[in-house]
Amino acid sequence: MSLLLKPLALALNTALAQDPETQVKLAQFEQRCIAIDIVDFKQTISLLIADNKLHLSNLDEQPADLTISGKAIALAKLGQHPDNLFSADIDIHGNVQFAKQLQDLLEGFDFDWEAQLAKVTGDTLAYPLAQGLRHTASWLKNTHQSLQENMAEYLREESRILPDQSEINDYLNNIDNLRADLDRLDARINRLKV
Repeated sequence: MSLLLKPLALALNTALAQDPETQVKLAQFEQRCIAIDIVDFKQTISLLIADNKLHLSNLDEQPADLTISGKAIALAKLGQHPDNLFSADIDIHGNVQFAKQLQDLLEGFDFDWEAQLAKVTGDTLAYPLAQGLRHTASWLKNTHQSLQENMAEYLREESRILPDQSEINDYLNNIDNLRADLDRLDARINRLKV
């Protein structure tokens, strides 16, 4: 994991350097430390903000102002969906105001990857490549959603492994009725004891 931190820090700092507005906002976090706990890998990464750059390490050199814990996939999604920082998939410990400021910074971050691609390939090739990547990402998202829906329908209707909504509702109603019956029985027992 530590071998990946240097290239990751370089990529993040290069992206941050392309967005001057985020660079200005980053100054308010000078010498602040965030511990990122990746629970499914049992790894903690320390992210220190110093000299308007991100410094990543596995060492606990400085006490963390904020600890963000979650599974790798949930943490990775924060880049695209900063509002997930306060979701059930992420645990936050420490300075919550700092977490809110961090969320605002992530929401305001605007990395123009198409412009960066144009530096390598030229403007003529960058636009069709970017369009192709957008279409591919959209197709993958739609395919994934369709696959989930089809799999759920198969498991409910064809294989009968999963219950349908009416069966779930009946089951929940039966539980509510049983709970009410138990409460009445408990009240009756308590009256008989007196």
